[in-house]
Amino acid sequence: MSSSAISLSNINLVYSNKYILKNINIDIKKGDCVSILGHNGAGKTTLFKIINGLIKPTTGTIEILGNKLTAETKKQIGYIPQINKFENYIPINVKQVIEIGITARKGIFKKLSEQDNLLIENIAKKLDIYKLLNVPIGKLSGGEMQKVSIARVLAQQADIFLLDEPLSNLDVQSQKNITEIIENIHSEKKATILIVLHNFEQKPKCCNKEIVLEKGELCSNF
Repeated sequence: MSSSAISLSNINLVYSNKYILKNINIDIKKGDCVSILGHNGAGKTTLFKIINGLIKPTTGTIEILGNKLTAETKKQIGYIPQINKFENYIPINVKQVIEIGITARKGIFKKLSEQDNLLIENIAKKLDIYKLLNVPIGKLSGGEMQKVSIARVLAQQADIFLLDEPLSNLDVQSQKNITEIIENIHSEKKATILIVLHNFEQKPKCCNKEIVLEKGELCSNF
């Protein structure tokens, strides 16, 4: 059985004759917590989209938990994008957003079971958003929205978490709360976590490795 959670081999992404990512080779082990650093435009978000199958590389191969990246293996990946905001007019509440995680795991046409609803309630209590379950998503603060996004991925029961700048645009207390949640998830679930950071000093204590990108290339790889 493979010990790798994510394996990227010879990944290149070329757009309009320009390398967006060049010669990316990364092997991330199960249970690693990896911080990803780099200036704006370095390719951090693009790297996440390739891992999650949202962008197909020009060349190279991707393996998730020892298997090729497919619709099935993607269910093991919980992705929280950098821009993660619902407009006020969208008629969806917190519970419905968390349900999206279960839908991603079970399939769009499967009804939620009593066990699924219990899972949502337990996760919401754990993240201190239980009282918000019926609140419209557009009414939340930035910190609350990040908690809901993490709850969605927990409901998906993903093995791999991709967190794209989860601390950006949050006040200091919210940053502390989200960082503690990330550390607890890593400790309790033994999840593999990749977290893009704008500031190295915000790195959670659980991060045991780091990747630094510059102009689409690795300038540091653990």
